[in-house]
Amino acid sequence: ERNDMLSLAAAATAGFFAPPQRRLPNGPLIIGYTGCDQQTVIREAVKGVNVIIWFASNLVRNATTGQPQVATGLNHTCVAEVAQKLRRQRLPTAHMLCVGGWDAPHPNTSFSGQQWFEAWDEWNQREAARPELGFAGYDGIDWDLEGNDAPASPWNRFSAATIALVGTMSQAMKRAGYLVSLVPPQSYADATDGGFDRSLLHSYADWRPAFRYRGRNAYMAWLSSRYAVTHGTVDGDVQRGGGVRTFDFVSVQLYESWSRASQAIDGPSQVPAAQYLATLARAYARGWHVDFGADAAVGIPSQTVAIPPDQLVLGFSFGSGPLDLGKSLFVQPEAVAAAWGALVPAERPRGMMFWNLGLDGVALANGTNRTCALAAGFNAFMHVRDG
Repeated sequence: ERNDMLSLAAAATAGFFAPPQRRLPNGPLIIGYTGCDQQTVIREAVKGVNVIIWFASNLVRNATTGQPQVATGLNHTCVAEVAQKLRRQRLPTAHMLCVGGWDAPHPNTSFSGQQWFEAWDEWNQREAARPELGFAGYDGIDWDLEGNDAPASPWNRFSAATIALVGTMSQAMKRAGYLVSLVPPQSYADATDGGFDRSLLHSYADWRPAFRYRGRNAYMAWLSSRYAVTHGTVDGDVQRGGGVRTFDFVSVQLYESWSRASQAIDGPSQVPAAQYLATLARAYARGWHVDFGADAAVGIPSQTVAIPPDQLVLGFSFGSGPLDLGKSLFVQPEAVAAAWGALVPAERPRGMMFWNLGLDGVALANGTNRTCALAAGFNAFMHVRDG
């Protein structure tokens, strides 16, 4: 580690250093979102979390300079210290930066995806990196673009420019060796629906129709043939005629309010959670046809899309409080383990994700008086951290 720190520090003194090729830890992933509470984050990493997504940031236009700005309240020194401690404990861990969140602005489209990549890359190396701590900045970004509580908000629709920006910035980041991921609410990546719409104000006629904040496969544009593969890379796992997969993993938020998962598991049909999760993983792997062609502005032909097992991550939460019980799906880790066991190894998702680290083993789960430990529960069958 000392040699790494010295080389980073020397390069920083020269004013610039090329980022290393970023890689995910080998094997299954347990992914969690967090701010920088060092004790909590390190505790969760020991229990099994090996991809930490630091929450959050936005891509905005600086009101004074007019230039692209990565806006975040994160303490990068705190993040760097966590990364250093985990390296010293020999706990391989990726550190990614979340872009977006519910009620957050979508990226400013005054700048192209390439321009945003260049601005982000420079920011990551000059502002976020802490060479003296051996931290070369974040390993990549996690796209968490969602809607807004105010129905009239412009953030309840993905513009065609936003689709293009995210797609091309992601490809530029992949060419530079960064990690890139997506975290769609389930309705934004819905294997039961062949439609496509950039509006995020849909409802389901057959399930909680009063809830009108659903998407319609909006994220699947980025998993279409236009953006799913990146060409011109130097390193990585070669796929599809010399390209590499743009998005390293896709974490589907099954805990989206009144999701299709909650309808199946908690609704009238009462499908066992393990059965539903296994069936869902197979459906994503099988793929489904999406009618992108109905939206000429995005310029993507209708096609079959899929989320293969080695890219799929299933996302969970600690459920809802007693006043809105059932709104956010809660699945016991034992049921997730049963789904994992029902799938042959080639069918199993790349990992599991949960929101968020600060609640794990502490918060009362799903309106009960009991806590739940998701990191340890997932690790019990995924064996991310052994011993």
